Amino acid sequence: MNGDDFDLYNTPQGLKPVSSPIKREILKLLGSGAKTQREVMLSIARAQSTTARHLLELEAAGLVKSSVDSADSRRKLYNISGRLAATGGKPTEAFSSYFTQTISNGLTSKAPLMERINHSLRYVTESWGLSLDAMLRELGREIGAQIAGSLNGSSELDSVINDLSIFWKNNSMGVIEKQKNNPLVLRIDGNYDCTGVPDVGKPLCALDEGIMEGVLKKTVGGDWKVREFACHGTGQDHCLFKAVPLEAG
Repeated sequence: MNGDDFDLYNTPQGLKPVSSPIKREILKLLGSGAKTQREVMLSIARAQSTTARHLLELEAAGLVKSSVDSADSRRKLYNISGRLAATGGKPTEAFSSYFTQTISNGLTSKAPLMERINHSLRYVTESWGLSLDAMLRELGREIGAQIAGSLNGSSELDSVINDLSIFWKNNSMGVIEKQKNNPLVLRIDGNYDCTGVPDVGKPLCALDEGIMEGVLKKTVGGDWKVREFACHGTGQDHCLFKAVPLEAG
């Protein structure tokens, strides 16, 4: 982990940066649900005193809240009280030249200039070392829930994927194809979100991850985790997404 890495949380008191590796690990753990101090201690493999100190500091910062465990009044349950908004780390230099070229192309070609400017805003933050993946994923889930309402109403997985691929193509977002059933892997060619982006060593389509999660939850049902593992941002000429129901891990 780089010394400049941090997570930015949205809390009732405002945005709070967290740079401590242990605190980041605790918050990530609590993001999956309430935990006792012992459960946190065992997960992060730290001494009880260290765990207690970090939980106390996180609670004082408004990032964690505690309550009495209804199953055992002698112990507390800890919940996260903020939402991950962004992560920070090493600036991505490749995005700086990409941003400049994108705007230049918008001024000299028929491509809509404002569309190119909007597309570049995210990459400016990436070039500064700030990743908005968590925020984009959450926004995508809301968009996905709305998209689901415009589909054909089927709850059968293959039908949903077919409907989503038609929606994607009709809105010039790319071409979706199912690559694998178990686990479910979807391929997108010509993806609006990242086509033409240089190889920056990481996937870039967090918004699409959220959209797919939102669509699948609203149609098939249950919570889903969709993560991209191949992208123009990792040097490929297409995108690959793995979609797994959370019940199945």
